[in-house]
Amino acid sequence: IIVTLKKCADLPIADLRAGSFIPDVGPLSLVKDAVSLLPGGGESSSDPYVKVKLVNTTDMSHSEEQQSPTVHKDVNPVWLPPCRFTFLVPSDKVEVQRLVLDVWDEDHMTKDDYLGTTKLDLKGLELEKGFAQTFTLDLLDVKTGDKVPSAQVFICVQLQTAAEMASEQHETVYEYERWTPTGGWGKKYPGHLLPSDPGCWSDGSFEKWSMAMEEVELPIPEGMHSLDHWVTEGDWMFGTDFRQKTWMNKKSNISFVRRRAWVRKCETKT
Repeated sequence: IIVTLKKCADLPIADLRAGSFIPDVGPLSLVKDAVSLLPGGGESSSDPYVKVKLVNTTDMSHSEEQQSPTVHKDVNPVWLPPCRFTFLVPSDKVEVQRLVLDVWDEDHMTKDDYLGTTKLDLKGLELEKGFAQTFTLDLLDVKTGDKVPSAQVFICVQLQTAAEMASEQHETVYEYERWTPTGGWGKKYPGHLLPSDPGCWSDGSFEKWSMAMEEVELPIPEGMHSLDHWVTEGDWMFGTDFRQKTWMNKKSNISFVRRRAWVRKCETKT
């Protein structure tokens, strides 16, 4: 089971300690979009993150909970590249699994706010291996169990065998640009970048930086081959510094840098 978290969209603002998040779950659970996320803690925005787990509905045992990064001050959070969660489940136990996605608002001074939850029972879905199926789920209020108005979670579910998951690998690099009043957006140095900028390309671990993409991309793993050329994934994300951890999907008055992800898919040679 693979869960990929991508973004939330059109989330309303409210002065309530309640929220709505909508994940889009892909391969066996691919979280993509959330709609109508209410800000937590009486704030004008939220700092959402998502916890994902599988629950065995027969004995209520559950997998280890996995968590997305936090997107700060954004009720329309976007995760780029998408967060990918993998769950290994025996093939004869897939139908008794329930996918549970809990949405939280991160607080630094107080306890995190629980914004809402959504669930998907895999029983009877007739999932086909290798094909992602998309679902739209309503976010539920944690106190009443009622649907949060307009709040939805868009997910794609895909089944893969352990061998299939091991045979595929996704590699990511990031492209960066800086905005200047005279030159607009660009990545030239000199011209756009500052002497303190580490480079306009980084690898997926953010440890290797360069002015050239080929100097940060990983070599194709031994025994594998590339299925695609590098392709962009998602839109530009905005921030204030190349090294920051969280990025916004909308430009603000202080957003002078931006980045986007490039992805290449590799698989085992046959």
